[in-house]
This record gives sequence, C-alpha cells and structure tokens, in this order.
Amino acid sequence: MNVAALLLCHSGRRASVSGLLRHRLHWLPVPERVEYKICLLVLKALHGMAPNYLSELCRPNAEDTARSRLRSAARGDLQVPHSKTNFGSHALAVAGPMFWNRLPPEIRANDSLQSFKSQLKTYYSVSQKKHPGHF
Repeated sequence: MNVAALLLCHSGRRASVSGLLRHRLHWLPVPERVEYKICLLVLKALHGMAPNYLSELCRPNAEDTARSRLRSAARGDLQVPHSKTNFGSHALAVAGPMFWNRLPPEIRANDSLQSFKSQLKTYYSVSQKKHPGHF
C-alpha cells in the first residue's frame, strides 16, 4: 500500500507515506477499511442486495419477540451473537452486527448506497483523525 501511494503521487522513496495516504489519496488505514467493507456488506444484506446466507446473519433486534421492547430494537441495532473465542469474534456473523451497531443512527438510516458510502467514508476519516496513530 505504501509503495502504491508513492507511485501514484510520483514521490521519492523518502517521502512521508502517511501524509500521502491520508491527505492526498484519502485512503483509509487497513483496520478502518475492513470495517468500512463489512458495514457495506451489512447494508446490502439488510436491503436485499446480498445473498440470502449473508442476510440471515444480520437479524434486527426488533424481529425477536424477546428483544422487541429493548431500546436497542428501537434504535435499529442488530443481534450480535456471542463468541467464545477471539478468533470467532472476527467472523462476519459477529463483526458485521457489532460494527453496524457502532455507527451513528443518521448513517444507518440512509437507504441510498452511494450516500451511505460517502457518509461512511467521512465517518471513518474523521474518526481516524481523532486517532492518528494508525499509519
């Protein structure tokens, strides 16, 4: 990723890569990029734009009768299954709903894919500026 940034910006070997990635190319760091892609998958699963096996992993709390009265159901949160291992928490069934529930409600309420992508990228770019040590 660093070499690609240097090539795209026609910079020398000694140039600061983090500044190029963040300011000129507007690329997200890898952890935020992974969360971005997973949130896109969840949005597609919720709106019927993903295969059924992915849609089955994203169940809103409002659909479960035992959870329908919770505040999380009113917010539109998804059910996050319990994972016994750290490795299991990286599965899409756990990570997808977990990342989705962290998003602000105004982003989650967006139905347009392009608008959602734009707001999501802005959200991760701003949150990355608050924690600049990722690069």
